[in-house]
Amino acid sequence: MGHVPTPINSEDQPLTDEDRERIANRYPKQNRTPWVVLILVLAVILIGWTVWAGLHHADQPVRASLHGYQAVSDTRVDVTINLHRPDPSVEGSCVLVATGADHVRVGETTVRFPASSSKDETIHASVKTFSRAVTAELAECGPIR
Repeated sequence: MGHVPTPINSEDQPLTDEDRERIANRYPKQNRTPWVVLILVLAVILIGWTVWAGLHHADQPVRASLHGYQAVSDTRVDVTINLHRPDPSVEGSCVLVATGADHVRVGETTVRFPASSSKDETIHASVKTFSRAVTAELAECGPIR
């Protein structure tokens, strides 16, 4: 084994027992074990929840996305929806919402789509509005049970 240097103070003298005690009293050792355990428990909970959420949402029976919309008049918005169903025999529906320039909901409709032979479809629908819409969005989509 090699030589272990002796700690020294500012006057290049070895530390005395009194110096060591004074330093130990000034900088007490902290027990970090409870914090480490708490952080580990929280990490396990977070990882578990992330895995559960990913698996739960990975196999949705109906997935839809708004491909586009166009306000064709003051009383109608045309919407294009891209639809994906792993099992095309599942019937489903989507709620479409149209919003005006003042962020007020100006129209809403539910679009139903029947069972099909194709997993992927493009659906065209219209939302009737009581004033001109500036946006359209999918509020929710899911299977009809």
